[in-house]
Amino acid sequence: EALMLRSTNNPSIEIDVSNTSEPLQVAITAGGIAMNAIDKRNSDKDDTSEKFTMEESQVISGRVVGVVMRMRELEELLVRRVGGVG
Repeated sequence: EALMLRSTNNPSIEIDVSNTSEPLQVAITAGGIAMNAIDKRNSDKDDTSEKFTMEESQVISGRVVGVVMRMRELEELLVRRVGGVG
């Protein structure tokens, strides 16, 4: 979802650390994305999966925030690695 939001280039959505977006605002946006996804999964009526515990939700949210905060760096790394193949 974060990648999709970033691709819209909507300046009102602070999903990428830049000259105009503070890292804290990006982290808050990323945390909101993570919590929305967790809430959606927990509210699904699927009997085959259990709801996340509070600890699991916190770990997932932390990982999502970490990846979103490093998205530019990770994208550059991926481009370098893919460019070296072949």
